[in-house]
Amino acid sequence: MPSARALTLATLAALAAVSSTLTIGCERPKPSEDAAASKPAASTAAAEAGKPEAPGGRKGAAPPDDGRFAAQIAANLPRVPDPGIVLPEGGGAGAELDNGTFRDRVISFVRQVAAGPDKVTCDLSLSSKRPFRAVVWAYQDGRQIARGEALDAGLCVALKDATRRAVAAAGGEPAAVAGARFVVDLPDHHHAMVEHQGKGLELTHGLVPVRALDKALLARRIEDGKGYLLRVIDAQHKGVHKYYHAPVDRFEPELHTIYTASTALTLLKLHAYKADERLLRAATEAAGFMMNMQSRDVRDRTAGGFFYAFDLERKRPEPRLVVGTASKSIFTLLELHALTKDKKYLESAVLAADWLVAMQRPDGTVRSALSGKEGGAWKVQGKESTLYTGQVLSALSRVYRATNNKKYLDAAGQTADHLLRKIATKGCYLGDDYRKPNPISSSWAVLSLLDFAKATGDARFEQTVFRCADDLVRRQWRRPEDAYRYGRWKRAMSSSGNGWLAEVLSEVYHFCREKGRDGCDKYKDTVVAAIRLLLQYTYGPDNSFVVKNPQAAAGGVFWSVRDRYVRTDSVCHAMNAYLNVIGELGDGPLLELPERPLAERMALAAETAGPEEVAGLSEEEREEVAAEGAEALPGPRVEDPDDDEEGADKGPASRRP
Repeated sequence: MPSARALTLATLAALAAVSSTLTIGCERPKPSEDAAASKPAASTAAAEAGKPEAPGGRKGAAPPDDGRFAAQIAANLPRVPDPGIVLPEGGGAGAELDNGTFRDRVISFVRQVAAGPDKVTCDLSLSSKRPFRAVVWAYQDGRQIARGEALDAGLCVALKDATRRAVAAAGGEPAAVAGARFVVDLPDHHHAMVEHQGKGLELTHGLVPVRALDKALLARRIEDGKGYLLRVIDAQHKGVHKYYHAPVDRFEPELHTIYTASTALTLLKLHAYKADERLLRAATEAAGFMMNMQSRDVRDRTAGGFFYAFDLERKRPEPRLVVGTASKSIFTLLELHALTKDKKYLESAVLAADWLVAMQRPDGTVRSALSGKEGGAWKVQGKESTLYTGQVLSALSRVYRATNNKKYLDAAGQTADHLLRKIATKGCYLGDDYRKPNPISSSWAVLSLLDFAKATGDARFEQTVFRCADDLVRRQWRRPEDAYRYGRWKRAMSSSGNGWLAEVLSEVYHFCREKGRDGCDKYKDTVVAAIRLLLQYTYGPDNSFVVKNPQAAAGGVFWSVRDRYVRTDSVCHAMNAYLNVIGELGDGPLLELPERPLAERMALAAETAGPEEVAGLSEEEREEVAAEGAEALPGPRVEDPDDDEEGADKGPASRRP
């Protein structure tokens, strides 16, 4: 592998577009389309569909379809069979159906219509004060191949007409959708489902929600995540990709030091959970990549820092050294040294700690990064980041515990005092020069002060850790009727951010137990709620209809409803939280979120129906729900604890030149 001094950054292709209600796959974008490709195709299914045609038309007249399929529908619809609808003997169960049976019958009926018979049996005799608007999608190999929409007072007619239009959009022949998976949405009645093995699974905001969590399910997801992390390691260089674009089955052409460090650390945790020499070997090979990315140049004062990324196309690193990369690398190097006793890992960690000390200011704040151009001077990035400050404090505290060298404790103390003063002035909910107050920055303050408290035993810092952890516990979304958000933190809208918060609070839980304090279970309960959330962002057979290669995506934790790429740290943070608590969990049910009865959920007796998660929210919560549906949120995102873009991960389409 070339030396770390030879390195620079490459641009990267973007991922598939998604909508905020149902994700829509897309073809591989051209380089010029990268920025646009990271945006959702539409904010909601309703926005995608447009408004129905004039209400005075034929009963069941179809509203305009997605423009991508309008020409195909117009050309092919006349030759798609229009079967007669036959009711079963007894007329069906109607509104007495439960949610699961209803979804199964909807999918079965749509599949019947798509097959093109002369007659179809519909046992969905629901009645509603509102017409039924049905939207039917077909997905194949992660790509949306068809869409049809229809409106009718009868559910069976609406579903039939929407399905016929979907078949027309796919080419007009039943064979065109025979191997596809159907997604059915009844947007005006707030019910959606996806076909899986002949059944209908619940969809909410484009996710298959996890309504029941137990230890056995968690253990299976740990195995899936292990497989994913082993696949994300580059076979030649042993570094790790940051992004996997699951909708198009593609990694970005870079390897990232910080994500390599995070992956190696999680592999070590997995090895401790269930000893496996393959995991230890993969972690040590990844550490080799990391140490090759460490600068040893004492002339330009970069010695000890780690270059951020390795460009696989240009075969050289990017001339950028970030304090967060050095800090997270130290975490991994110290764990490897403790396990193997190989002094090269400790020497590399100490060299990195010396560089971090050089990046500190006298007041304890931290310069974020050095950026350079070939043959030019290094430029200092100096704005304050609570995230980076916390990472550095944690790293220096851990190096002190490993070396007993007071130099690192003194440096850590400067930063710890700075954070303590900041919390005394502004409270536990923190922001910085890049972000408004948010839970991710706040959680880094908690973890870093926890590391410092472990290094010193100072009661002031212990008390602050628990006070600020309690503040984070209170900010978690715990409304059981809202399966989409239950377990996530307000203002943390990505899987990475929520996984990181779960990881931090799992560490607080163990520290609480070690100190013999009362009330420790509240931290564990908070982590369990977050785990439920993370599992519904994890690719598996049930929710892989939007990806090209389900086997490659399995175990990957995708970023958000709108952004279905997997970012490696999302997997690592989730896995670390799982591994930190699985030994503390019982074998029975851990958490259950029951669905409301079908008639109530679909508001069949109401003139209008509103999304269940909006009812009864505070003004602050309503604002957040509204923000989630926006095409683009203003300002930088706040979810990223492994930040590399001045505190905001802008996604794979936003790359430095």
